[in-house]
Amino acid sequence: MSINLIMGVDNIDKLQKIHNMNINQIFCGYIDNYAKKKWTEELCIVNKRGSNCNIVGMKNFKQFADKCKKYNISVHVTFNTLYTPEQYKWVLSAINKVSKFDAVKGIIVSDIGLLLRLKSINYKKDIVVSNGASVFNSSSVSFYKQFNVNRIILNRQTKSDEIIKILKEHKDMNFEIFLLLGNCMFADGFCSLFHKTGNNNYGIANCGLIYNAYNENNYTLLKSNKKNIIKKDLNNYRSIGCNLCLIKKLKKYSDRITYKLVTRSKYLNEFGRIEKLLPIIKNLDSNNYNIKDLYFKLFNKKCDGYGCYISDKIV
Repeated sequence: MSINLIMGVDNIDKLQKIHNMNINQIFCGYIDNYAKKKWTEELCIVNKRGSNCNIVGMKNFKQFADKCKKYNISVHVTFNTLYTPEQYKWVLSAINKVSKFDAVKGIIVSDIGLLLRLKSINYKKDIVVSNGASVFNSSSVSFYKQFNVNRIILNRQTKSDEIIKILKEHKDMNFEIFLLLGNCMFADGFCSLFHKTGNNNYGIANCGLIYNAYNENNYTLLKSNKKNIIKKDLNNYRSIGCNLCLIKKLKKYSDRITYKLVTRSKYLNEFGRIEKLLPIIKNLDSNNYNIKDLYFKLFNKKCDGYGCYISDKIV
């Protein structure tokens, strides 16, 4: 049986391609001109990365949703930053508007205040807890269940042993797990400040800077002997992100997992490498394909742990 995949979309032009690839779940963001003017878009205050990763305006969103319905593609709309009391009126109004479309199955949320408001109005469609909500363990899953959520996205860096524990203890919950692309050394929920300056249109994303990885096992050596510094441009790994090894490991614990392909913005340009290998990826739970060979075909480099979401290495 094929695994469930969901991928990000930033504009209507990508829908035909997604339909041709037989992917029937996507996520996207939404903003409008009012929000862009009132809360400066450069800071991405009402949705991450501004117009670079979101459908802008209700007219465009209607066209987008209608085309999704035509292709039988279900949509979850992101409202996954943190909001001030002043912004809740706009956010709830926007949620109400996008949720009226048949193709929209629900929303993706990280703000606890917004979750409380959605519960109080008995929001009828799916509520998905965002990666930005920092779900690392079983206790945090239990916490978010009180908000009547339908799916929880586990943080990128959640270790495989912890994921298995979560799946065992929460058999009634649907989960989403990062599979490919969009790796990051940060946990989204702890770097909201960076993401508020993360609109690639303006070139001011702090998480796009070049970093050096250091020998984290012996920090005292670093201070006394600089030869122990590992010089590695982590930007070479940010667009990778890989959890291919997890698919078979998790199969026996749950059939309620959806795997995320991080393909909004620039990452969709890299999806050509993945497209031709999708039949293999979709069936990794049932075939014996060599994962390291697949990794090399996808990224043209050997797997060394630095491109792995759950690695103990820096990235």
